[in-house]
This record gives sequence, C-alpha cells and structure tokens, in this order.
Amino acid sequence: MGMDVYGKAATTEAGGYFRNNVWWWRPLADFLCTTYPEITAGCTYWHSNDGDGLDAGGAIALADALDRDLANGRVTAYADQYEAEIAALPDSECDLCQGTGIRTDEIGVQHGLNVPRDPITGKGGCNGCQGTGRRENWGKSYPFSVENVREFATFLRECGGFEIC
Repeated sequence: MGMDVYGKAATTEAGGYFRNNVWWWRPLADFLCTTYPEITAGCTYWHSNDGDGLDAGGAIALADALDRDLANGRVTAYADQYEAEIAALPDSECDLCQGTGIRTDEIGVQHGLNVPRDPITGKGGCNGCQGTGRRENWGKSYPFSVENVREFATFLRECGGFEIC
C-alpha cells in the first residue's frame, strides 16, 4: 500500500505525481506536520488516502519552507536524529511465540515449529524470530531520508496543490 499524491494543476511532470509506500510516507508526513504545523494545518488527513491535501498556496509555502531547511541543514539534522532514534529502538518480544522461541499455535504445530530450533539443521523454532524469542522493532521499518524530502519539495513547487489518494 502506498500514498499516491496527485498534483491538482501541475506545471511539470514532476508536479503531477508523488508516491511513497506507507513505510516512507509516515515519517515524511510526521516530519512535515511536526516541523511546519502552521503550513500543514490546511490538510487534516496526512495519514489517509481520502483525497485531502493542500491548495496551491499551501503547497508553495511548504516547498519554500522545505527548500530553506534543506539548504540550512535542518532537514539533515532531523534525518540524523531520526536515524539515531530508530537505531536505538530495542528489539521486541516476538508476537508469534510470545518470546519463547517456540510456536505452540496451530500453525506452529502443523509446520513443526513447536520444538526448539535445531542449531545444525535450522529446523524447528518460531519462524518469526528464528527461535530467539525477539524480533526487530517495527519502528525500524519506517525510513526517513533527505532525498525523499527533496523530491517532495520539488513535487510541491510544481504541483499546483495536491490530493493524497
């Protein structure tokens, strides 16, 4: 699933369409709404693809703010901080085996995952955590990058307003 963002009156091809899958869109939208609340307030549903968006003036104002902060290093500083916070997230208890490393649910029994993982053959044990009882934190699935912000700023400048669909 993704967020398809369509320009309302694009002046170039780059302003006609911007897309992020949900993993990339969430951190981008969070950054925008947190950093520029006065500009982004014109769009209520940043995390929904129901057609909400900004008008042409709002899109240009957001593009101007992004271009300014791309140039002065604010976006890079945010990206660095975000990356550090994501990297520091602790692993989570596996939800498939409740941290035991062995699946005792119906699927686990059917597929032989209800026994400890054999270190030689690799068979058995929970298939979600490879028998460790721990999984990478889901928060690490949401990347943020300066380049994605730059591409969105280009889209904003040339879109003539947009709708998130």
